[in-house]
Amino acid sequence: MTKLQLLLIIVSIAFLILSFRVYKRKKIGLPTFALFFFGSCIVGIFALRIEWLNAIGITFGLNRGADLIVYVSIILLFYFVLELYNKNTKLHLAQTELIRSLSLERVVRGPLQDAEIAFIIPAYNESSHCIQVIQEVLDTGNIVVFIDDGSQNGLFKLLKQHFQETSNLVLIQHIRNLGQGAALQTGFDYVQQELPQVKFVVTFDSDGQHLLSDLENFRSAFEKNPNLEIALGSRFLGSTVNMPRSKKLILKIGILFTSFFSGILLTDTHNGYRMIKASALPKFRITFNGMEHASEIIDIIAQNKIVYQEVPNTIVYTEYSLSRGQKISNSIKIVKNLIFNKFFGR
Repeated sequence: MTKLQLLLIIVSIAFLILSFRVYKRKKIGLPTFALFFFGSCIVGIFALRIEWLNAIGITFGLNRGADLIVYVSIILLFYFVLELYNKNTKLHLAQTELIRSLSLERVVRGPLQDAEIAFIIPAYNESSHCIQVIQEVLDTGNIVVFIDDGSQNGLFKLLKQHFQETSNLVLIQHIRNLGQGAALQTGFDYVQQELPQVKFVVTFDSDGQHLLSDLENFRSAFEKNPNLEIALGSRFLGSTVNMPRSKKLILKIGILFTSFFSGILLTDTHNGYRMIKASALPKFRITFNGMEHASEIIDIIAQNKIVYQEVPNTIVYTEYSLSRGQKISNSIKIVKNLIFNKFFGR
């Protein structure tokens, strides 16, 4: 037996064991398992009868049958990875939906008064600084739907104690950290289910980067265009305070990336300040749990031909907000996930 034959036998056995283990854990379906099972058996047979393999290789214009095995193995391995990714994604989405539904069953809220706008404010391990943000929004007479995304620092307990029976405040808690995208979708779900009187939803950061004074720019956009469904904040149409050059560079790269794949030319694609018409919320179903949701929202706008407009707003960068900002490594991960989803689906 040659070294090549021995290698092929080892590979076939490895694929058999791997496919059995993955199928047993329900990571792949029966058709995929059957493909890898019979494929591994065929590789094993060809390893023992190398002349058969060479004959087939010549049929495909290859000098050696082993080359055919290499090419086919690469294709099968790539397919195998895609199947695992899609299976894991489905399980992840199911888990997210379960956590979200549980959180909506244990909502803490005070009496709700009539208000046209509901502010959705997601947070994770925020400091007591977010109390000021919540209070400032409540002082405008609007509703606050605050989503604690599985914080481990006692944030939810702190807010319950501080805002006991406070009017127009809804507190929701995820039992584990899912990500800002998932938290926003939880807020969207709550508004659609429990706040039919609300006409607009505003997504708002909890770290103090957004200014309530900019709300008038968003309201004005809807007043001027009754068909408008979403107004997107833009710091590059407005202004920034203390924004580092590195942050600006990353944002500009993100703008080019999102605009290229979505086909929508925007000046700011990762601005968390948005105003959405409540009647349009069913169109916005966020499936990315993490920060990728910002690009996903742009994709949703493009795919559903949603009427949009950018409006100027100011982003204030503080030492605190910058310490909680996105790292370059996380930005690379976001790009990877978006590209994978764009070409291979979720």
